[in-house]
Amino acid sequence: MSGPETIEEELAIIAEALDAGIDPFLPKKEPNPWVKYAIGWFIVIMVVSWVSKFFSQAL
Repeated sequence: MSGPETIEEELAIIAEALDAGIDPFLPKKEPNPWVKYAIGWFIVIMVVSWVSKFFSQAL
């Protein structure tokens, strides 16, 4: 299935969606700060692990 080729076709599709009660323009979700914290701590733990492994093999 291909998308609409003209603006009129796209406007007709949007009008049909609005008539059917479908909101084609969903509100933007707020970013979740916990994801950044989780990724950050994961990276910190991995770096500490690599550094400790490097120093244990170097000695």
